[in-house]
Amino acid sequence: MIKYIKYPLEFCIFIIFFFFFFVLPLNISRKLGVFLALRLGQMTNANKIINKNLKIAFPNKSNEWIAQTNKGVWTNFGKVLAEYAQLNKIAKNNIIKIIENNYSKSFFERSENKILISAHNANWEIPGIACRIKSNKISGIVREPNNPFIRFILSYLRNKYSVRCYQKNLIGTKKLMRDFKNGFSLALLADQKLSSGIEIKFFGKNVYATALPAQLALKSKSDIYLAWPKRQGNNFEFKFCELIESSKLQDNEDNKIKIIEKINSFFEKKISENPSEYFWHHNRWG
Repeated sequence: MIKYIKYPLEFCIFIIFFFFFFVLPLNISRKLGVFLALRLGQMTNANKIINKNLKIAFPNKSNEWIAQTNKGVWTNFGKVLAEYAQLNKIAKNNIIKIIENNYSKSFFERSENKILISAHNANWEIPGIACRIKSNKISGIVREPNNPFIRFILSYLRNKYSVRCYQKNLIGTKKLMRDFKNGFSLALLADQKLSSGIEIKFFGKNVYATALPAQLALKSKSDIYLAWPKRQGNNFEFKFCELIESSKLQDNEDNKIKIIEKINSFFEKKISENPSEYFWHHNRWG
């Protein structure tokens, strides 16, 4: 019964802010998002999770560094909130610079049955939008909001400006696998907390990591491309950084673990370059 009151109320608040973010120029919209995130975000339980995660990942850093990085995390998050209402401008106004290199050429020249892995950095819709600019044969899977009204809006925006997206559940996974069998490539964000999976070290602490990219790559003899979005002033840069030639590996448990460890080692390295742009809000270490 509570959700019948909660969901419409949440949606009303969402749509009011979404309207203001949409009608304002992008740079003003971002400033409004940052203002709200800094004023309100630091009063939430998520702020405690951010500080805890930063202290775990960077145990030798000072309290001043933690506080400054926390501010940067909320600044980035505020920009992301505003940018959701302006995905059309981000997708169409040359705001994303896709770095051309051998990896990107290899991925897009024949974008069939390849796996792109990235993480929740800068704006985590950028990998999907960048891929959509170059190819229509890429699918992804996302964790949708519980609120069905907000879910509808975000699903519409993703499917219009990003790769073909499915919900993170059994039905969505089956649809994703159907696309993969039909020659689509996959774009996945593989850095979130799991309650089960393959146990690895992440910033020196044990976590569960998803085995899905490694399992798919080994079974289908597909390569894995590791890519990273980051902010460049008011724009974005999206770069294909590394290639895991999983197509040349045998399908066994040792290789699966090695691939998962390599993916998360890549995440750790890139996050450490600018921790303020990473999404530290999820309780990665439980």
